[in-house]
Amino acid sequence: MKLGWSRTDSNALTGLLGLAFAIEGLLGVLIPALHIAGLIGARATREVGVTDLAQPLAASGGLTGSGGMTGGGVMTLSAAESATLTVADPSLGQRVLLDLPALFNAVPILLGLYLLFLVARTLSTGDPFEPRNPRRIFGISILIVIGSLGDGLLTALTNHFLVVGTPLEEHVPFSWHISFLPLGVAAVVAALAQAFRVGVRLREDTEGLV
Repeated sequence: MKLGWSRTDSNALTGLLGLAFAIEGLLGVLIPALHIAGLIGARATREVGVTDLAQPLAASGGLTGSGGMTGGGVMTLSAAESATLTVADPSLGQRVLLDLPALFNAVPILLGLYLLFLVARTLSTGDPFEPRNPRRIFGISILIVIGSLGDGLLTALTNHFLVVGTPLEEHVPFSWHISFLPLGVAAVVAALAQAFRVGVRLREDTEGLV
């Protein structure tokens, strides 16, 4: 039940995971937060699906009324089926909507990297069948599902709230796309967690016979 895995291998893997965690924290959390705060150039574009758009449209405002957020820069919409929504000088509310999907995506990625880091640390002993590893791996599969489904839903919601109350609204339908590839990956990871669970049980049974 032992692996030919040295401490150097473990240190290299955990170092790479730590670097990935830092990069994702920078790109997925810090930069979007700075965009929202207006401390660096705001994110101003979003790819959206459109219908019945023969020529570019422009509109101002959005999110007026019961939403509690007002105004903002002029938005333009151009293309045929897939369009680029551009917000000139976005308001705070629009900056939140533009960067919220990126912030959301960063959370399951960071948590997944942390769980993978914990699993990698157990490899330094050459024994991956640490009792907590099956739960950690299964947790990664759950995070993949949350990230996949939540990303599409949150993108659809923020697209809607960006254009609601403007002439662009009728051309940007509420559309939630689900990708089945990440769900398939999550199923494979869940199966791997079950394999680790069996390995833990076999190790415990073997140790009980000694």
